[in-house]
Amino acid sequence: MKKDLVLGGLVLLSLWLISGIQAVKRFQDVRFHGKQSNDQGHHSQIRGWSPDRNTWDEQLYPAWKAGDARWENCWRGGKVEALLTSDSPALIGSNITFAVTLRFPRCQKENDDGDIIYDRKCRNDSFSYQDQYVYNWTKWVDDCNEGNCTFLNKFPDGRPFPHHPDWRRRNFVYIFQTLGQYYALSGRSSAVLSINTTNITAGTQMMEVSVYRRDHRRHYPVAKASAMYIVTEQIPLYVNISQKNDRNSSDKIFIKDSPITFDVKLHDPSHYLAKAAVSFNWTFGDGSGSFVSNNPLSSHTYTLLGNFSLNLTVKAAIPGPCKPVTPTTFIPTTYTSSTTTAPVTSNSTGNSTDLPFTETAFVTTEGSNVTTAPTTETTTHIQTTPAAGCFIDRYGYYKANIRIVDGILEVNIVEMTNVSPSEAQNAFIDFVVACQGSIPTDACTIISDSTCTIPQNEVCDEVVTTDECLVTLRRAFTGPGTYCVNITLGDDASLALASTLVSELAHLHQ
Repeated sequence: MKKDLVLGGLVLLSLWLISGIQAVKRFQDVRFHGKQSNDQGHHSQIRGWSPDRNTWDEQLYPAWKAGDARWENCWRGGKVEALLTSDSPALIGSNITFAVTLRFPRCQKENDDGDIIYDRKCRNDSFSYQDQYVYNWTKWVDDCNEGNCTFLNKFPDGRPFPHHPDWRRRNFVYIFQTLGQYYALSGRSSAVLSINTTNITAGTQMMEVSVYRRDHRRHYPVAKASAMYIVTEQIPLYVNISQKNDRNSSDKIFIKDSPITFDVKLHDPSHYLAKAAVSFNWTFGDGSGSFVSNNPLSSHTYTLLGNFSLNLTVKAAIPGPCKPVTPTTFIPTTYTSSTTTAPVTSNSTGNSTDLPFTETAFVTTEGSNVTTAPTTETTTHIQTTPAAGCFIDRYGYYKANIRIVDGILEVNIVEMTNVSPSEAQNAFIDFVVACQGSIPTDACTIISDSTCTIPQNEVCDEVVTTDECLVTLRRAFTGPGTYCVNITLGDDASLALASTLVSELAHLHQ
């Protein structure tokens, strides 16, 4: 009998222990979208972050799944939205910044004290403001000062809130999660977080954030958000291509015999490349060879018609730490009293042969009878400081196909003639316009005030095709004075402008 009781007690104890173990929640269990596939496997630790295997205090921070009915009543007066953005893409080694902004229900806003109040300037016919506050955290903090504090100032993993000068106004808790790790902070209705991408695998990743509002005995979830971000081994960049007289730069059609400007913009919001030596290597596809410059702004003139493929390679030599090296001493076969310099070694690592990660170190050893062997790379990670001669090489690429056609290169007003009949109430002037390049198909004239800022009249006409680029335009002027005249001639690919001032028309109206 006693033996049966003991066995029964052990079974109950085992069941209780098992249920207790199963009831323990961890950070990885409370993700809004569940465990992501790209979180599987090992990820290097992000500095300052913690593994999501840590336990989550669900009594203090209730965790609700998507679709849980409790989300409907987690905030007074409506729903809170969290907008999560980032300055992605980020080059490996640079910082990426995430920003969370809370959007409150209509007619609610955060005041200077960090409390949420009703905006009385906002009209809301379906609700009457019986109280100024939606959440008056300031009053709760004052109660704490009187010894009636019931706040639990700690994060879900049990760590206490850090003390900030504005801690009274930090009434929201933000828990960021990515790559099997998490980071928690307190803040107001917006929060900004930057992380270094050195230990983040290149590719598309997911960042999630859970937002909680503070309360007396527990903190309640009010919003969740997620956003994809990209970490890349290639330098993010874009190129702005422009040309004088080009009608539409977005169609990649440009004019022959006119310089095209290429303006390269590197996406580097964290200024990771600020101290890098950056070079731009262009090939324009017309047999003109390669053009290398350290200036992001360059130009090229195509003298042939046709389709061309242009290519850009951007190289950035970024000052970085030298890899740990282990010198090995060999038994010398000869002796010398001169200084021996070790050969230069170049250690390369990386996930792609297209994007080499190179570090070059220059090592000099002085001695009368020692020869130093080439340095070798060790697999032990040691934090080192940048030294002269050590660089990380990163590359960025751009390709585009463009078409070169004939176009209008230049427009000039060569003659103006008064053709106003004596009985006419308006003054008429014939403008003879000459151009270089292709024959225009349309002509537009904008007549403005003398400062060329206030348009008064605009007239557009089709141009009769001729063998030469010479166009006569008759335009009317409604009164005496000085006018600014802008004439543009265009075809499918180009648009060229000429301007002049017309004055002293008073005698035409006498």
